[in-house]
Amino acid sequence: MRVRRPREHIAAAACAFAALAASASRAGAPLIPLEQFAAGSEMSGPRISPDGTHLAFVTMFKGERYVVVTDLAANKSQPIVRATSGSYRATHCDFKTDTRLLCHFVGVEHQFGMAPYGASRLVALDRDGKNMRVLLQTGYYGAATDTARTQFQDRILNMLPDDPRHILIEVAGSESVYPAVYRLDLDTGGMKVVAGAHSPVLDWIVDRDGVVRFGSGFKDKEALYIARNGQEAPWRTLLKFKRFEGAEFAPLAFGPLPNQLFVSAPQQKRAAVWQMDLEENSDYQLVFSRPDVDADAIITWPYDNHVVVYYEDDRPHVHFIDPTAAAINAAMDKALPDTYHTIVDASRDGKSVLVESYSDVVPPLYHLMNLGTLKLSQIGQQSAALAQARLAPTKPIIVPGPGDISIPGYLTLPVGVEPGKPLAAVVYPHGGPHARDDWGYDPMVQIMANRGYAVLQLNFRGSTGYGEEWKDAGRQAWGTVMHDDITAGAHWLVKQGIADPARMCIVGWSYGGYAALIGVVKEPRLYRCAVSIAGVSDLSQLARDEESFYGGREAAQDSTGSDKATLAAESPVLHADRIKVPVLLVHGQDDFTVAESQSEAMAKALKRAGVPHELVVIPAGEHSLLEPAMRLTLYRKLEAFLAANLGSP
Repeated sequence: MRVRRPREHIAAAACAFAALAASASRAGAPLIPLEQFAAGSEMSGPRISPDGTHLAFVTMFKGERYVVVTDLAANKSQPIVRATSGSYRATHCDFKTDTRLLCHFVGVEHQFGMAPYGASRLVALDRDGKNMRVLLQTGYYGAATDTARTQFQDRILNMLPDDPRHILIEVAGSESVYPAVYRLDLDTGGMKVVAGAHSPVLDWIVDRDGVVRFGSGFKDKEALYIARNGQEAPWRTLLKFKRFEGAEFAPLAFGPLPNQLFVSAPQQKRAAVWQMDLEENSDYQLVFSRPDVDADAIITWPYDNHVVVYYEDDRPHVHFIDPTAAAINAAMDKALPDTYHTIVDASRDGKSVLVESYSDVVPPLYHLMNLGTLKLSQIGQQSAALAQARLAPTKPIIVPGPGDISIPGYLTLPVGVEPGKPLAAVVYPHGGPHARDDWGYDPMVQIMANRGYAVLQLNFRGSTGYGEEWKDAGRQAWGTVMHDDITAGAHWLVKQGIADPARMCIVGWSYGGYAALIGVVKEPRLYRCAVSIAGVSDLSQLARDEESFYGGREAAQDSTGSDKATLAAESPVLHADRIKVPVLLVHGQDDFTVAESQSEAMAKALKRAGVPHELVVIPAGEHSLLEPAMRLTLYRKLEAFLAANLGSP
């Protein structure tokens, strides 16, 4: 969550490449139209009604986004409302009752001359689309409330399933970043405080009974946890710690017992799941750990609160604490082999569960499972066309790195390639900068592989998932340690005979965009081109850009460092004259994660240095470029640029 600073704390803000796209099919690998990758999901965010009779989901149809409700017995679907309003788009709709929906909308706001920032809204409507109400926007008599302009308005903490009229929601006032918890009346819009704002708490957690029991937050570089033993009990400070030095534990979720809190804490240099007694605050018991990777994520199944532990090595996995959940998963494994699957929703009686499945070559599929018979029925998918296409498998690999380290990652080769023949290749570092790459369907990877390029993804030092030591090695080392690992991967591709050294490009998004730019600054002979999508070019400017968000400047400086000489040395915008290859820059105009001005500044520097380049600014585009038209623009530019600089496969 990136919280916009209250207004009173904010200062006033103030080459075309001719290319031949691959147009012929290769043996064993038919060319997949870019429109299929960019089309948008045919089904996303599905949810099932409490009585198990209806399904709600978001779909793209003829370029428009809709909320659709399906009568499962009649097998009849009906669009009930457009899922786009201005800059806002629906992500999913929860069933509050069998007939009433709560739809989550996320978007971008522009106010008071400020830079764009993210926001969310919550809309209640009947499952036939009638009786629509945008919640939190007005009071009892239509007058604007203090929460009407607040940034995030859909942070539901508890659906209160036994109360058809109310939910618990976390909302900050329009002049504050510290949220209170309210009982929201869905009929009248009335709000009653359940837990008041408590500086510096930014996030609240409720227990299984809907009681607010835990809060966490920070101010400047100081952070704390607070807790209480029950609804009427006083709050107590549980832990104080330095924000960027980490805490003894991180809260995950409440367990089925009254005081049982699942937390993440180290076990043999890897994050593990523990349970603690919140009242005693001393009784820690290990739930699950792995010696090789972090295992610190909890998934709570929706219908009966089964708890499973999620972790990733080279693939995603779940560990089951109870035998009932394990038996259900075994049935899913049998019915859907070679995929990862998880339960995303369930009917209130637990007899029908909604399952999402995917793999590296299978975009998400959705099934209903009858727990009485353990049979699955497919109800939808992200893309029917891509489900039938020949996508390229993604294989785990280990790359030797500096100082004899071993860098985990993935290699995706085009379908039907001739063994032993070096390929045109793309080094594709992830963003974050810490968010590790994982195994699964990735449209960018599949587009590049389908066009004939080998694609390398590395979980370089600084990536999450491999212990705190591995992640901390990349701290304040954007253009050094992380760059060195990425460079080692590029050399490995050549040494293994996978990549043709004369036809290798570096492509990245967000931090990956920065990595692409610094890669061609520091390695002018290694790559033949670079693509930066929503990339950072000026590390000093990044901290200033983040001032609009609460704690943003400090977080940026903790990640990049604050030494002026070092930041200057590692900022590509100041070293454009060292770049000897063409560069493609793509950026969304409304990107509030990395300001679009970062790419504009880089384009100006490249122009001064006489470097061939193109800057593509996508109107209204945010960081992820979610709209199909935005994605299609990106994919077409990428396809043409790679073909022009790496040649036909």
